Amino acid sequence: MMGPSTDAPRNREDMPARILCVTSGLAGMLYSSVELARRLTAAGHRLTYASYPHTRDLVELHGFRFLPLDRSRYDEFLEIDRKSGALNRLFNLSSRRQRAIESLAVDGFADRVSALQPDLVLIDGEMHEHIIAASELSVRLALLNTFASIWRQPGLPPTHCMVRPGVGWKGTRTGTALLWFALRLKKKFKVSYLGVRRIGCDRLSILRQLALRSSFDIRRETDNSQWLTPFTYRRLPVLSLHALEFEFPHLPPELVQYVGPMVLKSRNDRKMTPDEQSELEAVFERRRRARGERKIIFAGFGSELSTRLSLIERLFGLVRDRLNWDLVISLSGRMKPADLGRLPERVYAYSWVPQMTVMRHVDAVVTHGGINTIDECVVNGLPMLVYCGNETDMAGNTARIAYHGIGIAGDLRRDSTADIRQHIDRLFSEPGFTVNLRRLRHSYLAYAENRVAERVVESLLGQQLPDRSSLTSGADS
Repeated sequence: MMGPSTDAPRNREDMPARILCVTSGLAGMLYSSVELARRLTAAGHRLTYASYPHTRDLVELHGFRFLPLDRSRYDEFLEIDRKSGALNRLFNLSSRRQRAIESLAVDGFADRVSALQPDLVLIDGEMHEHIIAASELSVRLALLNTFASIWRQPGLPPTHCMVRPGVGWKGTRTGTALLWFALRLKKKFKVSYLGVRRIGCDRLSILRQLALRSSFDIRRETDNSQWLTPFTYRRLPVLSLHALEFEFPHLPPELVQYVGPMVLKSRNDRKMTPDEQSELEAVFERRRRARGERKIIFAGFGSELSTRLSLIERLFGLVRDRLNWDLVISLSGRMKPADLGRLPERVYAYSWVPQMTVMRHVDAVVTHGGINTIDECVVNGLPMLVYCGNETDMAGNTARIAYHGIGIAGDLRRDSTADIRQHIDRLFSEPGFTVNLRRLRHSYLAYAENRVAERVVESLLGQQLPDRSSLTSGADS
């Protein structure tokens, strides 16, 4: 067993807390969690950041101790495993599961955590194998969430749906309940399908086996009726790295605390070439000299770009009849500007741009609905035109943008260049967008000003260490 020599609640007068932050390194969670870690360090705590090697440079840029995680080989296991015959896989289920568990690469994780003796572990809520492995220890655990609300609450639509409460039949309580019912059926079907297809070595089955070895009562401690796949946790506290004010009106579950948006401004981003930097700065300078008479629209789609080439081509005509508009496009490393052919006048495309820097100089943003970009837009007071990428929570994010009146939900299939131009005209001319953004931005900034995240963490540090026996009684077999 690990942990302090006593399980008494921590007092503010104690030495700075040792906090371990564990994430998968996906961009959204990475940036948000590093910002959270930065704030906690500024509050006097000692942070260690555990993730995969590609995150090291950003983590060490902010002065945190870096703990590399072993890379999961589960996908490689599946690739090799599927080449065996079905009967062979069935008759060798036990040994296959053993290899699958080993491929998760968490065997030494608990020991490495124990050696650090953290007072608190903050861990990505989707890193289930690491959460289960850490459950063996007497250590305070809290989960990190970067999605919009993923919990099934009365009148709150599932996060993957572009549904607004009170709008259309789906926005009624009955319609919302049916959406949740359909989601649950879909999840059950997927579990059954993958269990058969992978002959007992699907991820959920392997997590159950890992839980059995860790004496973690997976049936008691997890909940598969919520939005997240395959499950959430019933009794672990959750820090939602967003503003409750961005959500639809609802009462969050008791263990969920919104600690505010975590917009990381200091990043070790890739560099533009000197020629690209000069060109982009000239665009910004032209806007500055015009004193409000010129507008810049920024379009960035992240990982969605590769499937949205037709939208980019429609955007090209956006500035044709607006001589005081410039369009800056980020291809997010997915393509080269040369792949787009000759660009129209006042259209500037780059393989990549420093988004946080660009947002300080533009007037509106065209986006696919990723939550990090949305938070960055709100913090910078930028109205949005959203062409939803329809992945994970993007539809729910888009619905929230429309609900709060801080942007427009475009129609990816039907909107022509003229439609897009009309949407942008509305963003610039209708004062409601500015008013709503100002209100929401005030709420966003208040989280940092009131040190909400720091105070929530202090509250967690003041709680008793968990009784591990409560996690292991009646462990799933």
